[in-house]
Amino acid sequence: MKNGQHILIVNYDFPPNDGIGGRRWAKFAKQLAIVGYDVHVIKADPIQGKSNSPWKEDVQHENIHIHSLPRKYPVHFSNPRRDIVSRIRYRIHKWRLERMVEGTIYDISIGWKDALIREAKALIVKHHIVNVMASGAPWKMLYDVAELKILFPHLNIIIDYRDPWLNALNYGMPGLNQHRRNIEEQKQTFILEHASVIVTPYAYLTEELRIWNKMHCKNRPEFAVLTHFFDAADLTNSTDIAKEKITIVFGGDLYQGMEKELQLLKKELLELHKKHRPLYDKLSVKIFTNTLGVRTFEDIEAVKISPSIGKEIFREVSSASCVLIFLSENKRHDRTTKFFENLPARKPYLIISEEGEVTSFVRENKLGYILNSNYGSLAEFLQLLEEDKLEFNNHFNYEQYELKEVVTKLISMFK
Repeated sequence: MKNGQHILIVNYDFPPNDGIGGRRWAKFAKQLAIVGYDVHVIKADPIQGKSNSPWKEDVQHENIHIHSLPRKYPVHFSNPRRDIVSRIRYRIHKWRLERMVEGTIYDISIGWKDALIREAKALIVKHHIVNVMASGAPWKMLYDVAELKILFPHLNIIIDYRDPWLNALNYGMPGLNQHRRNIEEQKQTFILEHASVIVTPYAYLTEELRIWNKMHCKNRPEFAVLTHFFDAADLTNSTDIAKEKITIVFGGDLYQGMEKELQLLKKELLELHKKHRPLYDKLSVKIFTNTLGVRTFEDIEAVKISPSIGKEIFREVSSASCVLIFLSENKRHDRTTKFFENLPARKPYLIISEEGEVTSFVRENKLGYILNSNYGSLAEFLQLLEEDKLEFNNHFNYEQYELKEVVTKLISMFK
């Protein structure tokens, strides 16, 4: 690496924005800056009135240069309110988007292209940038970044798929008619035709994209898994656990499609209350989230619901008996950010998920307990915890998932 080499990251809701996907690239930018890169970031302006990202301090570094561009996507559509005027605005914007946009209308980078390309071109020329990284969703933004390869053939464009795109349950993908879906497929094909490297956090998603590339493209980019990770700087030393309580902690969003898993936990809690009252009375389930799925537990005394607490969640985990992770059907193969963030705490996981790559990984490495429609019970798990009989590998080697290790792999993809 050349000391002071300039690189470019395009991440729509990079901190201080509080948006999905900001944490992953905020941490990457932080580590890249630490090792000597000059990191330029193009992001969207924050939405007025929204709180700042808990990771905003991570990007306050002299080597990180943030370039914020105005949003073009209507905020009244992306973040609608419930009053009657807002509902009318929402319908007007939807009507307009359906007539202006050929692919999915639920892409917040729609309309951002001109400002994005203009800023990117200026930075590339001024700082002689070779390595350009873009992370999606949103997806239209990745297509726009891929077009830079036509203008600057020397670019090494690294595209990060944080999530599935064409097979997603969100972004309006399931409801697209054939014409609109064809447009989204054409965008993906164009990206794979012009990217130098494609990375994802998951092996199955990387393989899906490799297959698509072979079927639809002449260009053969490099494909790699760039996992999620933990940042050692976030860690809190474990504290003693109160023996009189069994504390289960969850922090994060409750995603679309997770209703089945939430209902399963509710059913198990009601069963525990009915048949294992002494265990129930010792139980404290602490859920920290800003999403609405927690309404499932409104009548469950053992569950306490609180707003998200940012980095303070690591302190809660350090004093907990175990960590709760929900995975919906479409996420059962995804070792998510929360999965890796909590590894160094060396607390057992309670994974509520149907069988998949995550449940297999947890079993093989003895990292916790699986609860789903075909396996396990909350009562059994709590009894194993209370009697210290849960088979748990307290010596699992988690260092390979540290931020600096993952960024070393990212740097190996640079030119």
